[in-house]
Amino acid sequence: MAIVTDEGVVLKTHALGDTSRIVTAYTREHGLRKFVAKGARKPPNRFGYSLEPLSRSRFVFYLKPDRDLHLLSKAEVLDALGSRLTDLTRLAHAQAALEIVDRLVWGEEPHPRLFALLVQALDGCARAPVATLPAVTLAFQLQLASELGYRPRLDQCAIDGRAVSQRRAFSPARGGLLCDTCAAREGGIVFLTPEALGSFALLLSRPILEAGEFVELPRARELYRLIDQFLRTHFQRFKGLRSLDVLRGLGADDRAPVPRPPQPYRASEPEPPAAVVEPGPTAPDAAEPAPERSEERRVGKECRSRWSPYH
Repeated sequence: MAIVTDEGVVLKTHALGDTSRIVTAYTREHGLRKFVAKGARKPPNRFGYSLEPLSRSRFVFYLKPDRDLHLLSKAEVLDALGSRLTDLTRLAHAQAALEIVDRLVWGEEPHPRLFALLVQALDGCARAPVATLPAVTLAFQLQLASELGYRPRLDQCAIDGRAVSQRRAFSPARGGLLCDTCAAREGGIVFLTPEALGSFALLLSRPILEAGEFVELPRARELYRLIDQFLRTHFQRFKGLRSLDVLRGLGADDRAPVPRPPQPYRASEPEPPAAVVEPGPTAPDAAEPAPERSEERRVGKECRSRWSPYH
């Protein structure tokens, strides 16, 4: 057992007993780690804001190579991003970045480049214009998948290496563009517009903070469907971004990448007819029972309940 100091971003937390907390963080030098913070839920909290999701903190912990949980000794906050995000849209996209790391990254291997991408994405959620946040999220998804070995193939056919089709046929299952021959026999093909393909290539190669400069909102919506399908195919634990689903469900942001799809109509389940409301009495108090009558009903109901043979 060794005492280790490392920097990391808190992804999520959950309670452990009455006073402690389990903290999941992605660290620069030790990858994805889970810490046990004893007394973190007992006031006064000696860890402060350093264990809150979205916080970038410096952790001092006891590293046990054969354990999944490591005892946290000290934590110092470096950037309390969650306390600075007051806009709901920014907060949702920042939480989406945490979801992506939690779902796509697996294991404790260090990956400094991936950690740097996460920090850039969170910085973009705080600094980029709100209208460009969907493009920032898309760029982070693509570049993170590339760092994990799932970079989409755009220069040649993803199956046989031939020249790609002029129709820009992209296969999420194969992870790239296809030639005409392979596209003819492959299912689930998505045909991209020239603008979408150009934006796709720039999202893979340009810095995350610049994503909003070359990807417009309509194009981001088109790419979001494609990238979501691509990640669901290649990462079993990825089930979509719940934070953005909640944002769209609340109707708090019309700039979310993809609107919620409408529910299909089922002929076997017709909608119930609308209720017919009969016109009520004209007097405002005519529909309300008299106070004396209401009191009689209440007392009678209480008596019946008290003397019921089933009690």
